[in-house]
Amino acid sequence: MGFSEYAAAREYLGIIGNPVITYILVLSLFLGFLSILYLWKKKDKYYDILIKCLYIVTGLYLLGFIFLVWFHIQIYNTILIQYPAFLAQMIPVGESRMVIPMWIESEKLYFWAMASMVFALTVRKRKELMAFLGIILTVFSTIVYFFSNPFKEPLPIVNSEITQWFSTLSSGDASIFQVAGTLYGRITYYYNSTYMWIHPPMLFVAYASLVITAVACVYMLRKHEKVYDDIAYRYAKIGYILLTTGMLIGYPWAIEAWKDSAWWWDPKISGSIMMWVLYSAYLHTRIYASKGKMWSVTAYLGIICFASLVFTYLLTYIVPGIHSVVQP
Repeated sequence: MGFSEYAAAREYLGIIGNPVITYILVLSLFLGFLSILYLWKKKDKYYDILIKCLYIVTGLYLLGFIFLVWFHIQIYNTILIQYPAFLAQMIPVGESRMVIPMWIESEKLYFWAMASMVFALTVRKRKELMAFLGIILTVFSTIVYFFSNPFKEPLPIVNSEITQWFSTLSSGDASIFQVAGTLYGRITYYYNSTYMWIHPPMLFVAYASLVITAVACVYMLRKHEKVYDDIAYRYAKIGYILLTTGMLIGYPWAIEAWKDSAWWWDPKISGSIMMWVLYSAYLHTRIYASKGKMWSVTAYLGIICFASLVFTYLLTYIVPGIHSVVQP
């Protein structure tokens, strides 16, 4: 087992995964069409097909996720990083395998979309809410397909690191010291870190729950019915607990991984704290939702909270920082 087996597994993932995500896109577009049709015609026959379509799309997301899990297992089984003895003064000599989570690079938006699909099934009895949510999920799946397809070029950063390591090792290039040090840090403090298996998935599941809250807040503005406030609050509590716990878990990880960096000034961290404060404010104002104009204030604040969530996620791609893919 080695690099060639890894390369074959990566190619095979594209072969089996791309048809799945293509079906996800096509059926998601159909889901969006059915959602619009139901909101327009208000006929149950459209809604029944909509729910069946949602189940199929969710199933396809889960199937694709199983394929991703398989690929990550192949990385673990095929890639063994063996550090030569002459690197002993720089890093601990030995060997390590890459235990890579399924929510990094282009896979994280896929994971968020999949979790959102699962949460959407839990509100399927609220027909209008579910139909509007179906439109949101269609947009989500379209973004995943065109901008974050995990099967088109699986884990490009991981692949470049693995390729560079084996290339440098075989050529005996002098840059092996730098390559080995960087790879050792990535494996120890990122890929194989216990925190990486807890912190990000908790946040993405929280994000998925808060999608429901945002949609319910929109319906609070459309219809002054307590059921929508109850739904918004119920999913906000789930999201808030996961968000808070995930952020707290990220703190010791940051100290361990970025002890020599001013990580507390990272834009993503600042944005996350701002988002958490806004959701704290939402949960407090919701207590007074039934009083005067607070109903609308609560609904608007819930929507603003979700806008801050999306903005915080996008900071990774638009502002340089420790979390960012954009280099300073």
